Amino acid sequence: MNKLFALIVFIALVGCAEKKPLTAEQQWHGYCTSIGNAANTIMFDRQNGIEKTAALEHANKIEDVTTKTFILDIIEQVYAFPLAEIDKEPENSRKQFKQKMTEKCIATPHDELPDYKPF
Repeated sequence: MNKLFALIVFIALVGCAEKKPLTAEQQWHGYCTSIGNAANTIMFDRQNGIEKTAALEHANKIEDVTTKTFILDIIEQVYAFPLAEIDKEPENSRKQFKQKMTEKCIATPHDELPDYKPF
């Protein structure tokens, strides 16, 4: 019983331990993961009949310039694909595009982390 109690206390302490702040590189990687997730969502919307005008209308509400630039670029790329091409293997199309956009974001030079909400 004492071992179980000690284990519970240990787990509680570890769970409450203060986390180290992320480095700028780790923060950028997290941001780029969100950009990749947005690319996946935008591709999914395209595959499900959302019109480009609706996607652009939504994207133009984004206030952060960096994020808005990425999202507008994603929309242009997604809507440039023939629908038949991305519908052949929809899940694979989304996965590949998500990876491409994440990598593109990571490779993009940046001075500071944009103000964004994770996707």
